[in-house]
Amino acid sequence: MTQNPIPSHYDMGRRTRTPGNRQPFADATRTPRILLAPRWDGRRTVDGAWWPWTTNLTAELHDLATVLTLRLGPVARFAYEWNPISAGQRLVDEPDGIALTAPIPGQPANTMYVSGENGTHMVLAVLPPGTVADRGYDAMRRIVDDSRSG
Repeated sequence: MTQNPIPSHYDMGRRTRTPGNRQPFADATRTPRILLAPRWDGRRTVDGAWWPWTTNLTAELHDLATVLTLRLGPVARFAYEWNPISAGQRLVDEPDGIALTAPIPGQPANTMYVSGENGTHMVLAVLPPGTVADRGYDAMRRIVDDSRSG
């Protein structure tokens, strides 16, 4: 029996850069380390955990937006306490239609609020990039499992 290979996400999407550097973005440069909880059930405090590869978080946002688009639709905004490296990188990046804002009043530390263009929202816990591998993956699972408040 001949089996057809399952197409990758890249094979199913566009193969060229989009006009104006807009979503959907070109293929990922590095797979984001992210764990998402099952769809929101009204009892979760966070929707997932993201563990960036570097301290330059904005350099990873297109890859993160590509993953989150499956749940949110096109991403409109990331709200977070950006470090100076990330803020500086954003000044040299080509405009992409995604707003980066400071934390929203009341937003807990180490969380990122992500808003979709169609009014959808998601909350991600952000792990420090330098977290040791075994601890990072365990922390992501714990965050997602413990995010059920009820």
